[in-house]
Amino acid sequence: MIFGKNAEQMLKYQKAKAKMVEYNVSKQEYPQFRLNSNELSYPTTYVLSRYSECIIENNHEEAEELEPFLKTTAEYYDSAFQSKDRTEYDWDFLLSGASAYFLRKDFGSAKVLAANVDNLIGNKRSPQKLLVNIYNYLLSGKYLLYLKVIDTYERINNFFLDYFGKGESIEALKENLWEYRKEIYANGDSDSIFYVDILVAVIIVACNNSSWRLLPNSSGLSHEKWKSYLQSRKSIKMLWPAQRLIAEKGLLRGENAIVQLPTGVGKTRSIELIIRAAFLSDRANTAIIVAPLRALCNEITTDMYKAFRKDVIINQFSDVLQNDFLNIFEEANKKQILICTPEKLSYVLHHDPFFLNVIDLFVFDEGHMFDDGGRGATYELLVTHIRRNITSEQQLILLSAVLPNSEDIAQWLFEDRGCLAADESIVSTPKSIGFSSKQKNLHFFSDDKSNEDYFIPRILRVEQLNKLPREKKNRFFPELSSSIDIAIYNAIKLCHNGGVAIYLGQQRSMKTVFKRIIDLNKRNYDLKVLKDNANQEKLSEIKKFIENYYGSEHWYTQAAELGVLPHSSNLQNGVKLVVEHALKNKYVSCVVCTSTLAQGVNIPIKYLLVTSFRNGVRLVKARDFQNLMGRTARAGIYTEGSIIITDCNIYDNRMKRKNGGMYFWNDCMKLFDTKYAEPCGSSILSLVQDFKVDYDKTVNGEEFVSKVIEHLDESNFLFDYAKKLEKAYIKINPDRKQNTIMQEILLRQDIISHIENYLCLACSTETVATDCKNNSVDICSNTLAYALASEQEKELLIKVFQKIEENIQEYDVEDLRRYSNAMSGIALSSQIEEWIFKNELTERIYTEEDLLSMIVELYLQIKGDFKYKEHIQSICQKWIDGQIPIEISNEEAIEIPEVESLCNKRISYQMNFLIGNICDLIVVDEDDETQVDPRMLLTLLQKKVKYGVPNMTAVSICESVFYDRLLSIELAQILSDTNIGADKILNTLKFHREEVFSCLNSYPEYFRDRLSVLME
Repeated sequence: MIFGKNAEQMLKYQKAKAKMVEYNVSKQEYPQFRLNSNELSYPTTYVLSRYSECIIENNHEEAEELEPFLKTTAEYYDSAFQSKDRTEYDWDFLLSGASAYFLRKDFGSAKVLAANVDNLIGNKRSPQKLLVNIYNYLLSGKYLLYLKVIDTYERINNFFLDYFGKGESIEALKENLWEYRKEIYANGDSDSIFYVDILVAVIIVACNNSSWRLLPNSSGLSHEKWKSYLQSRKSIKMLWPAQRLIAEKGLLRGENAIVQLPTGVGKTRSIELIIRAAFLSDRANTAIIVAPLRALCNEITTDMYKAFRKDVIINQFSDVLQNDFLNIFEEANKKQILICTPEKLSYVLHHDPFFLNVIDLFVFDEGHMFDDGGRGATYELLVTHIRRNITSEQQLILLSAVLPNSEDIAQWLFEDRGCLAADESIVSTPKSIGFSSKQKNLHFFSDDKSNEDYFIPRILRVEQLNKLPREKKNRFFPELSSSIDIAIYNAIKLCHNGGVAIYLGQQRSMKTVFKRIIDLNKRNYDLKVLKDNANQEKLSEIKKFIENYYGSEHWYTQAAELGVLPHSSNLQNGVKLVVEHALKNKYVSCVVCTSTLAQGVNIPIKYLLVTSFRNGVRLVKARDFQNLMGRTARAGIYTEGSIIITDCNIYDNRMKRKNGGMYFWNDCMKLFDTKYAEPCGSSILSLVQDFKVDYDKTVNGEEFVSKVIEHLDESNFLFDYAKKLEKAYIKINPDRKQNTIMQEILLRQDIISHIENYLCLACSTETVATDCKNNSVDICSNTLAYALASEQEKELLIKVFQKIEENIQEYDVEDLRRYSNAMSGIALSSQIEEWIFKNELTERIYTEEDLLSMIVELYLQIKGDFKYKEHIQSICQKWIDGQIPIEISNEEAIEIPEVESLCNKRISYQMNFLIGNICDLIVVDEDDETQVDPRMLLTLLQKKVKYGVPNMTAVSICESVFYDRLLSIELAQILSDTNIGADKILNTLKFHREEVFSCLNSYPEYFRDRLSVLME
């Protein structure tokens, strides 16, 4: 037994001491530790030394026995450095810790510690110095100089560079390593002897994982093919475990796969390598990356620009559902990467079925969307369509960090023509879980969520606040009953250590948090640390930018002045982009966010302060929460992340049966455990499954399906059915509010519309007449829903598909093609067609203002009653005119959050979609010269509605450069042309480069950086 029986407890004590320093607890308040954690120095030194010897001696058997102890060794040295109780050994702790992390192939954590040791090690030529230089070259991309050869030290340095930079001289490198080891053993001190073995072992591990060795072998391509890339400064020098996995699984040779890996283990680089191998082998000319959010598409586009530069055309599709993708293959001989959302790709395939044939490689990022409501149905039908129609020469990759049933999905997606790339040993950066309590302590858990590791005493210091004028009541901070107060308190206490995110379950809580921060400032509570841990110049730019949108009195602006920024779905898009950029570059240290953080946006957060486990009344899904946790402690930035639960009741009531405290604690514990993550389901399958109204009422799925089949051709049937169920429920439960039934039924109506639309596509593109029911059966049996369903559910699914297709048989092929293109159900399409006919859109000439007014009227007919519907017409016009939220709020007398919700959801999304429906349903006889074609005017109006800008040039900037309303309008004015298309906008901006960048100097840095990358 290398570590004694108390080793685990000693490590917990060492971590606890590190946490005390992290939370700035005075040593007088440290708890009495029963054991001396410093005693771990001896066994950890032995593990590191002996494991290195095993690597050198090629002793695989003993190395495997020792490997599990490397984790304890790495964490001990990491914590020993963080605890600051033996600072004279800091360089030793850092270098030993980096080495233990590296040898266990946790290269991200090794990178963090090695970067810290660089300034402590000095310039003396020693194994230690050479080791630090090699770490920084391999892990951080720092330039390593060739040295004038005097002795073995310089030869190792130079031969190392020859191999990793040029692919040469590996044997010479190894020969000199053995020679250097002998020299140090003969003449070196004890530290040098210890580290020379580590140096030799590290270089052996690095060579075994080198790109020069692995990429040619795993891709089936020659060194010559890879040479140009591998010799470049930007190339990846070693494959990290995630990248090695995708190489070993054959993805670089064209294998189809589901890649199931945790967040933050090198996914972006993996995508780059898959695409690069496909291009180098000439298996692919065009690759498409599909991601669920525009923000994620933007991030991927930037990453691909940086990776491929001028070698490849990078084309990010707009989100607008219209035919703006027809000229993308003009440069036939150039490799191309396309980036878009699932909805856009679905739209493209509906309008151009042959588009599928020209894509050689499909990459679906965040590919677990199959059960995401109506979007999930669209996504599933899209993937079903692709898997049914692609050839064996085309490659399909689906990546996800949260896909517990990945084997089932891989079996459905590929059968025997693909694989699952997953490895449980590849884990993200570890997370400590802390729970606040009203005893003012913070209780930490790590691997075993049922047993507490340690606690930090008296972390919360409650202070009386200054009273405002005319106040009599005493006020305190933090209030222990307020999870928001405790989150703010922790943010203030921790922001000097790294990025902090205050997570809120609901959008409406944003105002509460910001108002509280501003109130504390008014009461002279010390918030200075929040601003001190921000780049003052950058923060000033950001604050001014936010003020341009929201005004000087808005809580976002006032909080930005204090060093706290927002991030949520309803935020103005340009502000979101700026906030993400500021967090990535560590210009600010505190963000208040909603679930948008969990949906793929990569920002370096060390602390996640969770104010609630609920999204509204429901507990957040374990899968979603684990995805959110994965956003903390990105590999290569931090060696540990912390999730801190700021609702004291959760911990304090964990042993109480009263009010369900014990049960809620158990439910919360499951959120942290991957074993309890919900399997990825199917929105389509939910059609035939029971659904809960509340804890004691369930609507039977089979009964629902029978009603659907019986009445599907009746307009408004599902709405009336939902009303009937609601009325019956309230009659039995008069004291309960109920809106779940209507939500669930309307969601199922939406899913049925998506299926109907896809069946319209299938029937309108069939080349051979087939029995309609057989066609629907074939499509249904190819869905994920069918693959996951029970036998009874399969029968019900087939009945639903057959009934839907039976209803569409009365329409001819041209009708079906038109309805398919409209991307909506037949009932809505028919209503729109009646509106087109009634308003004589192809006979009369309308102005844009007329069309907008008529479209808003149609929208209100379709959407029915909703809050502020009487304002939607004027808000829509103001939105298009480029008015900012504060102006619209003042003129309409509506709060800014409501204005943003109306603009982002109802106008920019729903109304934009409706205009797309109209465009696709207009039929113009090209031979009839008396007819008018309003589609050109409508497509421009659609984009204006989408982006909230007044002209084509501003639209083009939003689509092809950066989506910010204010800046796009200002740049359009500089260009003095309001009608520049997306294909010409970048060249026009280059022509006006000096004026454009002069304008950008008054905006946050993000916009200058983004345009500079695009102009390269």
